[in-house]
Amino acid sequence: MSEPAERHGMAPSAVMAHGPAPRELLDIAAQAVERALAAGAGQAEACVDSTRAFRVNVEGGEIETLKQSATRGLGLRVMVGDAIGFVTTTDTSAATLDDLARRAVALARFSTPDPCNRFVTPAEADAGATPGAADLVLFDPAILEVTPEQRIEWALELERIALKHDPRITRCDGASVSTSEGACAIVNSNGVARAWDGTAISAYVVPLAADRDGRQQSGGYGVSKRWRRDVPALEAIATEAAARAVSRIGARSVPSARVPVVLHPDIAAAWIAEMHEALSGESVIKKSSWLTGRAGQIVASPLFTLVDDGRLAGGIGTEPWDGEGVVTRRNVLIERGRLEMFLYDVYHARRAGVRSTGSAVRSWSSQPGIGAMNLYVEAGAESPEAVLARVDHGFFMTDQGSFGFNGVTGDYSYQAQGFWIEKGEQAYPVEGVTVASNSLDMLRNVTAVGSDLRFDGSVTSPTLLIAEMTVSGSGS
Repeated sequence: MSEPAERHGMAPSAVMAHGPAPRELLDIAAQAVERALAAGAGQAEACVDSTRAFRVNVEGGEIETLKQSATRGLGLRVMVGDAIGFVTTTDTSAATLDDLARRAVALARFSTPDPCNRFVTPAEADAGATPGAADLVLFDPAILEVTPEQRIEWALELERIALKHDPRITRCDGASVSTSEGACAIVNSNGVARAWDGTAISAYVVPLAADRDGRQQSGGYGVSKRWRRDVPALEAIATEAAARAVSRIGARSVPSARVPVVLHPDIAAAWIAEMHEALSGESVIKKSSWLTGRAGQIVASPLFTLVDDGRLAGGIGTEPWDGEGVVTRRNVLIERGRLEMFLYDVYHARRAGVRSTGSAVRSWSSQPGIGAMNLYVEAGAESPEAVLARVDHGFFMTDQGSFGFNGVTGDYSYQAQGFWIEKGEQAYPVEGVTVASNSLDMLRNVTAVGSDLRFDGSVTSPTLLIAEMTVSGSGS
């Protein structure tokens, strides 16, 4: 650690996950904090990110887009009294850091003071930490060993496999493979110094199947993982996507009705992602959440448990510390139907009189805000087939169209595709309908939870059965 970091007592509490890149970023962040204090800041905090990313998208056997990028940036927050100034740069030279510090202090002096502004201390940041807090394995060297040529070939192979699955698959609306490696360091003048790095890899393909009247049905599928070994075989990804497209051939509308609706894991996860805002402490403070005032109350079926886990092994959203250096944790938001807690960063926790839940998210170019890490519904005991078998007459929603979620009221309304269910089985594909309800009603009407939870992204869910929703189709 550099001399500036040691002078401000940061070295003893500096914790790193992985190798030399985090140490280098810690040094840069510590220098920025040192300069901010010298420029007149009462407190200072620096966040440094360094990221390299690669993405290839192919179509028709040819490369459509190819992007490789490398970014390093620093965000500096300073406090003068209770007011904050925030500045950013991609130049971390000594002269630039000196100028950055002066500008940040000047901005703070013109900003509105707020007594809830503060940077965490090491004791606050580590409150509730478990042994081995920095031992999460987020960096996979095997991803770095994949050459650009291999990544391009993987994308081309995804498309080839999908096209061979069925003669009705006429083309693909893109197949992509992307990888990234990134490191982050957070240092503040209270003595917090954290740094870590990680990798990610994603693969996705969208086959199109020929339907009647020249129409096409799509069936995208993909995964995002931390480790290369966790990515399914290309054949499994492409086959799943192609099968989804073919299964939708011949889709038609249905009469409007109020019926049970089975949410495919993709659709359930999309709903959970929309619901997240209502679980933010900021929304509760602003009274813009449809869950405001319901803490400790039963808001969902006893079958429903919602978790945000920043320490999930292999989770694409897993990090050892959040965007303010607070140790992440497993937060159970709704447990067996009871609303147990909301998510907080340091600022909103102080406003609410609670402790941060380790839920601050940020990049070098932004100030901290509240976000989820790995948000998921806990798996149930029933297979997806058993969940479907519960429905005598209803709708299995597998895809959604135009946006229709109201974050203030929780109202849910989406154009939908899927399958009509008769006597527990998929009878025929459906399109041209809208599925609607209210999220509180949906939560309370969860009557079955599938066992098919897969962590293919940062927001996931098993199959869910909602006892009743409005399906608006071709008429009554």
